[in-house]
Amino acid sequence: MQKHYALTLKRLETFKSPLKSKIYLEQTTVKLSSFAAPGRITYDEAIKGDFKPLEIGHNFHPLWSTHWVKVEYQVPESWQGKEVHFLWDSMCEGEVWIDGKPMQGLTGATIHRISNVTRPEFILTPSSTGKESGVLYIEVAVNHLFGVDGGGPDVEHIVGWLRQAELAVFDREAWDLYWDFIVIADMARELSETTPRRGQALRIANQMIDSIRLDDRSTWPPVRDLAAAFFAETNGKSQHNLSAIGHAHIDTVWLWPEAETHRKCYRTFSTAIRYMDQYPDYKFVISQAQQWEWMKNEHPELYERMKEKVATGQLIPTGGSWVEMDANLPNGESFVRQFLFGQRFFEKELDFHCSDFWEPDVFGYSAALPQIMQLSEIDYFLTQKLSWNQFNKLDTHTFYWEGLDGSQVLAHFPPVDTYNSMANVKEVHYSVENYKDHESSKESYLPFGYGDGGGGPTMGMIEQLNRMKNIDGLPKVEMRSPKEFFKRLEEDLIDPVKWVGELYFELHRATYTTQALTKRNNRKCEFLLHDLEFIGALANLKHNVYPSDDLDWMWKCLLKNQFHDLIPGSSITIAYDEAAEEYAEILDKGTELRETALEGAFNADKEGENLLVVNTTSFAREEVVELPEGTPSAQTSNCGTPLGIVSAPAYGINVADSPTKPQIPVTLTETDDGFILENQYITAVITHGGHMTSLFDKQANREAMASGAKGNQFVIFEDRPAGNDAWDVDIYHLATREEVSPAYQHEVLEEGPYRASLSFATKISETSHINQIVRLSATDRMVEFITRVEWDESYRFLKVEFPFNVRSSEASYEIQFGHLKRPTHFNTSWDFARFEVSAHKWADLSEYDFGVSLLNDCKYGYSTLGNVMRLSLLRAPKHPDPVADIGSHRFNYAVMPHQGTLQESGVIAEGYSFNVPLQVTRTNAAPSEVSFFNIDHPGIVIETVKKAEDSDEIIIRMYESFGAQADAALSIGLPVQGAVEVNLLEHKTGEINVENHKIALHFTPFQIRTLKLKI
Repeated sequence: MQKHYALTLKRLETFKSPLKSKIYLEQTTVKLSSFAAPGRITYDEAIKGDFKPLEIGHNFHPLWSTHWVKVEYQVPESWQGKEVHFLWDSMCEGEVWIDGKPMQGLTGATIHRISNVTRPEFILTPSSTGKESGVLYIEVAVNHLFGVDGGGPDVEHIVGWLRQAELAVFDREAWDLYWDFIVIADMARELSETTPRRGQALRIANQMIDSIRLDDRSTWPPVRDLAAAFFAETNGKSQHNLSAIGHAHIDTVWLWPEAETHRKCYRTFSTAIRYMDQYPDYKFVISQAQQWEWMKNEHPELYERMKEKVATGQLIPTGGSWVEMDANLPNGESFVRQFLFGQRFFEKELDFHCSDFWEPDVFGYSAALPQIMQLSEIDYFLTQKLSWNQFNKLDTHTFYWEGLDGSQVLAHFPPVDTYNSMANVKEVHYSVENYKDHESSKESYLPFGYGDGGGGPTMGMIEQLNRMKNIDGLPKVEMRSPKEFFKRLEEDLIDPVKWVGELYFELHRATYTTQALTKRNNRKCEFLLHDLEFIGALANLKHNVYPSDDLDWMWKCLLKNQFHDLIPGSSITIAYDEAAEEYAEILDKGTELRETALEGAFNADKEGENLLVVNTTSFAREEVVELPEGTPSAQTSNCGTPLGIVSAPAYGINVADSPTKPQIPVTLTETDDGFILENQYITAVITHGGHMTSLFDKQANREAMASGAKGNQFVIFEDRPAGNDAWDVDIYHLATREEVSPAYQHEVLEEGPYRASLSFATKISETSHINQIVRLSATDRMVEFITRVEWDESYRFLKVEFPFNVRSSEASYEIQFGHLKRPTHFNTSWDFARFEVSAHKWADLSEYDFGVSLLNDCKYGYSTLGNVMRLSLLRAPKHPDPVADIGSHRFNYAVMPHQGTLQESGVIAEGYSFNVPLQVTRTNAAPSEVSFFNIDHPGIVIETVKKAEDSDEIIIRMYESFGAQADAALSIGLPVQGAVEVNLLEHKTGEINVENHKIALHFTPFQIRTLKLKI
């Protein structure tokens, strides 16, 4: 019986091709000419080109080039009354243009599937007069959906190969018959062998073959009647409901440059709109506001058509974010701005509010996100990436996700386990078979269509789903928007599962480290914009001048580059070259604007007599700083740098006539074994090889380094993951640990009283080396490591490690708006999977009364096993960017021992100070000290001070950082006329009482609160 079944299935498969061949039986040629464009040019520029005759078989080249093809056509008179299609396959991507309008994308066969043309057809007319003639243009992009990568040595001879260009009569009866047969035959193949419906489908499919004569059209209607009778056998009320939605996951940048993404967008979106006219029930989502804005700015006519389809409910904005950002690496305020910019765009431009966060393809999800979603008026969350987990699979597809603070959102992982479903019987059936929550819900979602490189659904996908709406043996299928689906799911759900904390992705862990320069630029830009907004808001109060347009541009650029294939390090070389240029623009422009704002807000003047110190953090600070040249009472260090001790209150300024000197100087002593650096807080022993062998905390009377161990030990690992170079690091890399040799050269740079510092030169290999300054300041409780690396390696992973004199089963790691704990052991498979984790400014290993923190200024990858904490520094993957991380790198880290718990020790404040330097300049203002915004509880962090989006009011964003209830008073050093509480979209949520320039506030653990102040 099984052999008979297999033979019958083979018969069904064999019948597909001759049946499909009947769809286009009559063809006629078109006249072709082409123009090799000088790049991605406009339609108006293209049609003025020098077009030359073109023949089938031509190879458009080189890769990434653009060509415009003029297609002149004449429909034969004999085709009157027939549906006429234009068919095209150039083995790459294209767009049909008519009268200057982008009409529809065309996607040729891919390198690996030459026989499979994704989207070859363009409907020229549904009913010909037999007299149509005209011209259309094809914009040819010589790349396929996945760029040009992975095609082997013959890729240039395949991508861009023109295989088809013709008019053809479309036989809709053959088309309908074909899809009837496909759905029934696939049910015979895919349904469980224990299901009666499989046998019924097998019988009907065979009857269709037996009854039809492909060359005798009179046999076709009875065969369609057989199919119709089969489709008419519908489900009962208890059947699973599968909501389907058209989707084209368009990576904002990945294996192609950003400019190509713009074209992928209009190819995809114009296609979706065209299908909506043909299929009134068809619905399609576009998730990234950035891509909508590109269309608005670059293709206003297409954008208007898109808006019309939004109004009909067919084209649906979703996600609420500027881009589908990485969900680990951006800081908390960047997460806020993703939703602020995204939701504002959708509300202003499309009169649409997104209730779901659409994030199908990112590499783990911060525990801060549920609260940020809720405060951005988002209740639902969709992803599927965790179905790729390496060791442990979640045992649910539908659950409530509870974040760090207790906020919850309803989460759904489409059980098809892909965001690029082909919408065939196999995947529709798998959605039900794989769904893990049947006992609590009968609703799930199916995002379908070609994605990553865009394209979206084909007509064939829509045809299949239309036939599967309600067939016995399959779930009930209906097109529904995200909001419609989640409402149904929410109402249907019984006894839901709850997941608490981060959604750690057990794969792609190397994305915390790859492309170090991009990650450094991101961190520096985030804090530069933070500083500029605070200083600029104060300058605006005095002079009514605020760089709103510049800040919008800088934020949008930064948010775009936080896309989940850019900042993680998984894109091609050109993407990082372009991003580096954009980051440089942000840093240059932001620095210029900050200088202007300093003058406007605080009368900064480089020729002034007094010293101006500006503190843009939530914590009062006293630090050794490098001073402007000519500062009175400044002392020049051994290095020739003028130094002094300055102070400033939280979010405030201090104008002083001179810096101060250290009451207890820092000292440096050389011994036979190395050097002793000592100040009033700590004593550190550094060997001549640059290793730290002792770090003694005087306040705690405790040694921080493990006995006999070497801290600041650079270690290097073989790094050849089983797959996905840029994305992955596998656990077996830990078995290849190799210590980098001690420094071969050292030098004393500064001996006090302000700073003691040493320089070391270390050789990694013949082509890579490290230059490092180890430094201790008179005011600091940490030893700093100012590091420069020349890196030229292949498949190697550089880390630095510190074995601490601390025992704890968990380490703490800073994330957005808080911190969380992760295991330091491999007790379970879930623990084992976390051998590399992400963090922001610090990680901490503590006992009850003592601990040590490892801080950084631009790194995100950590690992702690037992008492050894490692900071991940550099990698050297070769795909998709063969020069990833090769070159010069600058980064700093620091080690800080502390008495008491993490919360009592000031680690959180030091993390900010280490990343946000005091602004020190000159002024002619009189000596004074003022804190504009200060909160009296050490656990409450004022994260952001900015001008409100729609007024000159001031936004103050705070969060509780200890993980505890807190009562606090916010003091405001400005005349306050009133205050309200707002959410992250700056919509009012409550009244706030102001008394004597103070506001009393209560915080729950890790709660974010945002106030709007009228000054």
